[in-house]
Amino acid sequence: MSLDSADGGDRAVSPSRGRSRALAVLVLLGVAAAGAVAVGLAVRGAQPPLPGLPDPGEAVRVGLPAVRVAAEVLAVLVLGALVAAVVLVPDPDDRGRAARWAGRLSGCWALLALAMVLLTVSDSMSMPPHEVLTAGHLFPGIGMFTAATAWLVVAHAAALVWLWEKFAVPAVGLLCASVIGVAPVALTGHSSAGGDHDWATDSLMAHVLAAAVWVGGLVAVLVVAGARRHYAVRAIRLYSAIALACWLVIAATGVVNAFLRVRPTDLWTTDYGALLLAKTAAILVLGALGYLHRVRTIPRVEAGRFSGFLRVGAVEVLLMLVTVGIAVGLARSPGPGAEPGPGSTTRSLLGYGLPDRPSMERMLTQWRPDLVFGTLAVVAAVWYLAALRGRASWPVERTLSWLAGCLVLGAATSSGLGKYEPAVLSAHLVLQVLVGVVAPILLARGRPLALARVEPAGWPRLWVAAAVFAVPPALLYVLGLYDGVAGQHWARLLLLAWSLAAGLVLFSAPVPRRAPVMLVSAVYLATGLALLAREAVLGQAFFAELELGWRHDGAGIQSAAGWVAVTAAVVVAVYAGSLGARRDPEPESD
Repeated sequence: MSLDSADGGDRAVSPSRGRSRALAVLVLLGVAAAGAVAVGLAVRGAQPPLPGLPDPGEAVRVGLPAVRVAAEVLAVLVLGALVAAVVLVPDPDDRGRAARWAGRLSGCWALLALAMVLLTVSDSMSMPPHEVLTAGHLFPGIGMFTAATAWLVVAHAAALVWLWEKFAVPAVGLLCASVIGVAPVALTGHSSAGGDHDWATDSLMAHVLAAAVWVGGLVAVLVVAGARRHYAVRAIRLYSAIALACWLVIAATGVVNAFLRVRPTDLWTTDYGALLLAKTAAILVLGALGYLHRVRTIPRVEAGRFSGFLRVGAVEVLLMLVTVGIAVGLARSPGPGAEPGPGSTTRSLLGYGLPDRPSMERMLTQWRPDLVFGTLAVVAAVWYLAALRGRASWPVERTLSWLAGCLVLGAATSSGLGKYEPAVLSAHLVLQVLVGVVAPILLARGRPLALARVEPAGWPRLWVAAAVFAVPPALLYVLGLYDGVAGQHWARLLLLAWSLAAGLVLFSAPVPRRAPVMLVSAVYLATGLALLAREAVLGQAFFAELELGWRHDGAGIQSAAGWVAVTAAVVVAVYAGSLGARRDPEPESD
C-alpha cells in the first residue's frame, strides 16, 4: 500500500516509494512466516489418515491453514486501510488512495474467502476438493457446516467492499462492511459450542476485531510515516491511542475466553494450552514494543526522526503476523473443554440455562451481562463524560438524555430481559423496541457529534434509513423468516446492531422529518397485526428443543409480542407527531 500518486504527480517521492515497497516485502515475509507456522501447527496436530477411511488429502491439510492465514492478513490490511481513510488521514487525496487500496485488496480477500468455503467443506466431509465439486456436495455442505457458511458471508462482505469502492461509497460505509466481513468466522469454532458460548463468542469477536484494527492500523500508519506526510505525527499519536485501546481489549477478551474454555491445568498439559501461552507471550511482547513507541520513538518522530519508529514498527508487524499464524494453528487444534460434561439442551443452545418461568421480578433481577452492547453502553457513557471536561456551557438535559440512553441500552441487553429474549418472543420484541427506538432517541438528544465538535459533511437519506430499519421486522415477523434464526446468537448480534445503527441515523438527523419516522410506526403496526393474526407460532421448532422446566405457551407469548409491536407503533407515531422542523441551535463553542 502506498500513498504516493499513481500517476506520477508532484507529490510522488522516490524514497517514499522505496519505503512502501520495503513494507510490502516485509508484509509478504510476515505472511510466509505466519503461513509456515500455521501449516506446521496444523500438520503436527492432525491425526494421521487411517487406511480405508475418507481423507481430504494433503492439499486440504496444508492448503486450508495457509489460505486462511492469507485471507485473514488481507482482511487486516483492508480494515487498516479503511481505518486510515476514516480516522487517521485528514488529506482528502490520501483518503481516496487508502480507500482504493482497500478496494483492490478486498477483491483478493473475497477470492480467498471463497476458496476457504471449498476447503472447509472438503475438510469437514473428509473429501478432496475435486470430489466435493464433482459430486455436488459443495452447496449442501455450506448449509451443513457453520464454518463454511461463515466464510461465505466473509466472501460476500469482501466483495461488497470491492464493489462499493468502485461506486465511490464513502469510506465509513466500506469500513462497516469490512467489519462485518471480519466478524463471522469468530462466531464459529471452539467458542461457539458448550456452556457460556454466548460470552465466549462475544469476547472472541471483540478480540478478533481489536486485533485486526491493531495490526492493520499499524501497517497503515507505517505507510504514512514512510511517506513523511505532513500529518504523520498526528496520525501516529492518534494510532498510538487506538493501539493501546486495542491491546487492552485483546488482553481482557483473551483472559475471558481462556477462562471460559480452558482449565488452568490444560495450559501446561495440552498442545492447545501451549499455543495459548505462546500467543499470550507474543501479545505481551507487542505491548512492550507499544510502550517503547510511546516513550522513545514517538518523541523522536515529533523531532523529525522517523527511522526508529519505522524499525520498531517493522519488528511489530512481523511479530503480529506470526501471531496470526499461531492463532490459526490454535483454531485448528482440538480445544480442551472447560466443563466436565454436557449440560441441558437449553444450556447447549443458548449458553446458559433458564430453569425459572419469566416474571417481572426475574426480568429485573436475573442479570447476565452482554459483553457487546453492555460494554458499548459503558464505553459510550464514559466517553461522553470525559468529553464534557472543558465544556462549561453544555446543557445538562443533553447529558442526562445521553446517560439515560446508555442505561437503556445496557439494561435492556444485560438484564433478565436480554437473558430471556432468545426463548420468549415478547421479550424479544421489547428488546428490539428498546434498542432500536428508545435508546437511539435518547442518545440522539444527547447530541454527541456536537459535543465532539464534528460537523458531518452530509447525512444519509432518512427514507433510506427508515427502509433499512424496516427490513428486519418485515422479513422476520411479517414474512415469518424468524423460524430460521430463532435462538441464533449471531442473528441476535446482527439484529440488535442493525436496529441500533438504523435508529441512530434516523432519530439523530440534523433536520428531522415526520414521514420517515411514521414509516417505522407503520412497520411496527404491520408486525403487530401479523403476529396477532398468525396461527402458527414463530420459532416453535426451536422453542420445542429447549428444556425449560416450565410450560412455554408459544401462542400466548406470540400474542403478547403482537401487542408489544402495536404499542411500539403508537409510541413511535406520537414521537413523530412531536417532531419540530429543526433542532435547537448549538450552544456557542467554548
